[in-house]
Amino acid sequence: MSFAASRTLPVKWAPAVLALLALTACASGTVLKWNQVDPIVLMNADAGRQSYNAIRFETFGPRAEQIFGYFLYKDGIEVVTGGGTPVAKLGKKTLQEVMADYEGVRKSRMYSSGSNLVVREILRRGSVVGYTASDLNIDVQLWDITQEDGPPVLRLEYRDLRRDYDGPDPMRPHKRGF
Repeated sequence: MSFAASRTLPVKWAPAVLALLALTACASGTVLKWNQVDPIVLMNADAGRQSYNAIRFETFGPRAEQIFGYFLYKDGIEVVTGGGTPVAKLGKKTLQEVMADYEGVRKSRMYSSGSNLVVREILRRGSVVGYTASDLNIDVQLWDITQEDGPPVLRLEYRDLRRDYDGPDPMRPHKRGF
């Protein structure tokens, strides 16, 4: 390789290196682990009778019926959402009160669809920081985006898993019979 060619090699790779650095800078945060729990067992335990800060979020878009989810979290934690997510702050609620709210909202909007709430405990640094309670058709993820020594900040993200019948389901690849 000539001297001139070796000098242009770093210039060719510079955009790729810069793009990689920009991507890693934007990818801050850690997805939090969760465990699915039995809501009946949880409601009969001390954790289920405890009041938590609660928010309700819902899907949005062209569907006639939207589906809901809740996040119950301990004091001292800040929760952020993005992308225009419709969120209602409910104050302090127990898991049983959240389940009653879910049924009340569905009835008041005359929704006939929706599943029982799936309850998951959310873990941060090995301890439970809250619970999600959501429809089966919502994939809920919480990210820890806390800045260094600051107070805990969690970002709530979700994905609507309902299938559009006008197109193929990306979660279930189409398989032909031959």
